[in-house]
This record gives sequence, C-alpha cells and structure tokens, in this order.
Amino acid sequence: MRKILALLVAIPCYFCTYSQEAESLGNTPELTIIPRFDVNPYIPVGNKGNGGVDFSNSSLYTVFEGNIGEHFSYSMCNHWLSTDPKSLYKNSFRSDDNNWVDWLTLSYSVGNFTFSLGKDMMAIGGYELDAMDVDSHINLSSGFWNNIAIYQWGGKVEYSPTESSTLAFHFTTSPFAERPFAGKLFTYSLYWSGEYGCFSPIWSANFMEYERGRFISIISLGNRFDIGDFAIELDYMNRASSAKRFFDQEMSLIGKLSYNLKDKAEFFIKGGYEFRHGEEDLFGYGDDWEIDGSIVPTGIMRRKDYAFYGAGIHYYPLRNSRDLRIHAVVAANNYSNDVSLTLGATYYFNLTRTVLRHRRK
Repeated sequence: MRKILALLVAIPCYFCTYSQEAESLGNTPELTIIPRFDVNPYIPVGNKGNGGVDFSNSSLYTVFEGNIGEHFSYSMCNHWLSTDPKSLYKNSFRSDDNNWVDWLTLSYSVGNFTFSLGKDMMAIGGYELDAMDVDSHINLSSGFWNNIAIYQWGGKVEYSPTESSTLAFHFTTSPFAERPFAGKLFTYSLYWSGEYGCFSPIWSANFMEYERGRFISIISLGNRFDIGDFAIELDYMNRASSAKRFFDQEMSLIGKLSYNLKDKAEFFIKGGYEFRHGEEDLFGYGDDWEIDGSIVPTGIMRRKDYAFYGAGIHYYPLRNSRDLRIHAVVAANNYSNDVSLTLGATYYFNLTRTVLRHRRK
C-alpha cells in the first residue's frame, strides 16, 4: 500500500516535467486520476433477507495516454485500488482474472488503418461491456460482466472506411489460460461499430479457445438508439461450445432506457435476463456463479433463469463539466432477498489540464 501511495505522489512530479517537454513537441500526454467511492447497503425483503453493507465499486484508476509524433499513440489504464486490492496484485501475471493493468496499448495509424499491440479489452460487442469499469454499477450488471476476464494481451487491426464506421480483427490470449501465451489458448474476434443517424451498433463474433482446438462461440449484438433526449440500449449475447442447441446454452439479454436532462442529470432504468441451460459450465465458474450481493448456484441456474433490474440517477453538479458524477442506484434480482442501494461519486481529475492551466497563469 505504501508503494502505491508513493507512486501516486511521484506521478504528478514526473508529469509536470514531462508535460513541459512534450508540450513543446506538440504531443502533450494526458493523465487522468479517477477515484470512485460507493456505499452500498442491502435492504432485506421479507424474512429471508440478510441485509448488510459493502463498498460496491469503490476504486482508484488512472488513465495515461498521448501521441508520439504523427502516427503513434499510447494508452494505459491502471486499476490501483478496489474493495479487494490484494487480488489485483496477486493476479498480476495471470490471464484468467483481471488485475491492476486494465489496458496498455501502443498504436500506429496510417490512412484508414490502425494497428495496436498490447493488453486491451477483448473486442466483444455490447454497450454494457463498452462502458468503463469505473463508471459501471456492479449490482446492475450481468453475470457475464461480473465474471469475465475481459482484458487480454494481443494485437488488433482496425479499418475505418468512413468516420462513422469501424471494422476490426482482434487476436488475444484466452481467459481460459492461466498465463498469457504460455497456455497457448487464444481468442479471435471480428468487430463492427458505427454511428448511422439515430442507430449505433456494436456487433461482434468471437471464438474463445478453452482447450487446444476447442472454442466457445460468442455472438454479441449491441444496439443503441438515440431519440431526442432519450437513449435505448439493447444488448444480446449468445454463448455456445457446440453446434447442438447452439442458441440454448448460455444467453444474456440486457436493456437500458435513459433520459438526459440538459446534460446535468441522467435518469435510467435497466434490466437483464440470463440463462445457462447447457450441460457444461462454459466459463468454469464452478458451483457458484457470483453476483456481488448474492450467490447464484449453477445447478439452480439451469432450472431457474436469472433476472436483474433496477434504476438510477447520475447527477453532474459542476458547471459545463461531467468530470464529477454523483450517483444513486437501486438494484434487485430474482435470487437475492435483498435490494441493493448504491450511493456514491466518481471524479475524473485531468492532471494535464490542471498543470497547463497553472503554468499559463
């Protein structure tokens, strides 16, 4: 812990010097520090509820990114603290769990192409996965979101035929291998995203190797519709390890409706439905499929599908800025006898703007 605090103190000192040099070259790096704090009480419903309190998605992130010359860029996101910080560092060199390095990429752009190497989020479509982890609400997210080790090492080729369309091929290590590359298990992803008027898709087809030569196929279709101040997001994901009963093994269906009130507040409702009907536990969660605040036994999942639902508000108190977000979210599901009430705040502190603003005074 002391090393982490020392590093966070040292970063601004280093950054002040480095930003001066980089700015003179026209490539000022950006460092954003993102703390989030939540308090999450559980309110019992009926006699079977347990109640309690935790700190939900309380965490500390940094994002460091910038350009090197005209064609190269870099981006690094670190997850320094969570409610279980020990696990972040214990799993530093594993690919079957997330750790303190979310992504670390170096990209080269030329024409309509971008080539990237490093650790990145697997190109699995859907709006729930597209949001940054620090912005997401654990108890109002799917079982897949809560359990998948989404950040993997590899390479990506992106092609943007227009400003509104992107096609990508992503080759990464597989979350089924304990160590990156050593397990010789890989994931292959085809990805399409775009903005076409009121419709914005994020679609992908993914082949995730769980044994040598054996794959889980994932079809993910994320769709967003913007209609005035309203936005509708619909995510569908199908997961299967064989052609037999391809669409009746594992599935997630998630919907979200949000209303933007003059960029000062966002009201939303969200719900999801998931099932695991296949004989195999595809992602190896074992006897328990853990959702923060409740334990969903695998055997019961086969007999009783999982549903979660809730609502929330995001409020942005700063003038002409969304750097500070205050949030309140209520969530429930059909397994837990408790209702989750998350209250908290997230702040995007851009050190670059602060340093440069100070220098110019």
